[in-house]
Amino acid sequence: MEQISNKQENGKIGQNNDFRYGSFTKYFTIALVLLLLVSLIYSQWQYRRLVKSIGELNQTYNEVQMENKDLKEQIEEQNHKLWVIGNQIHNYLEDSITKEELTEIYNQLQELEEKVFDVNKTVSYLNRIKGIVSSNNKQLKAETVSKIAKYIYETALNYEFNPFLICALIKVESNFKVDSISSASAYGLCQVSSMTARKLAPHLGINWDGAEETLLNPEKNIKIGIHYLSTLYNDFGDLKLALTAYNYGPSRVQGFISEDIRIPSGYTDKVLKYYAQYEGLSSDELNKSLTLKWRNS
Repeated sequence: MEQISNKQENGKIGQNNDFRYGSFTKYFTIALVLLLLVSLIYSQWQYRRLVKSIGELNQTYNEVQMENKDLKEQIEEQNHKLWVIGNQIHNYLEDSITKEELTEIYNQLQELEEKVFDVNKTVSYLNRIKGIVSSNNKQLKAETVSKIAKYIYETALNYEFNPFLICALIKVESNFKVDSISSASAYGLCQVSSMTARKLAPHLGINWDGAEETLLNPEKNIKIGIHYLSTLYNDFGDLKLALTAYNYGPSRVQGFISEDIRIPSGYTDKVLKYYAQYEGLSSDELNKSLTLKWRNS
């Protein structure tokens, strides 16, 4: 009886195990199918997404291609316009301007460039002369300094004297004191004697209104003084002799020459020392400049 009972129990256990194994297999199969189904759905979704991305990429590529094409066409169009304009200018120049006219335009530009250079050089000289005048006579107003510099520069240029030579002459004669009057009745910046000035004034178109009225006027004084130096230079043919004659008088210098007397050089050396200082000349350059007329070149 016990054996039969054990067999029955073992049969029940086997059935239970078979049931459990069958259930596990069933659920595992269902889970596997579901997993495969999910994977398939996900793959389909990924595939569609990839297809969509490829489509968008192709569309973007086509748009970029179209934009590049439009840009290229715009560049070609602008280049064509530039070529047309260049051709028009070239044709206009060939048709409208001859070689002679082009040469004339070039020459005019050269002349204009030279004029601009001369103006700049003139301004430079005037500024340097103003510096010399104001540094020696600090009592002068700026307007007066500018006028004196202008008179010195323009008058020196008319007589082909270096303006710094005239500055040196005035420095020694009056130290740029406009109202200077010496014991020998020499007046103004250039210390011109009233007797000499009275003779020269009419030749320069200057009305003689008396020594003080005429020679204490900076413009008139400078014109008469430089004209007098020029006359002496033409008479003696030597700048050093002309400067000595300016100080001692032409008759005395002529006497020195006639009597073979050593000509005094103190005054001339002093003037030339300041001249070299103002112009920035060495001894060799100074001696060379004394034999040349000055033309602002």
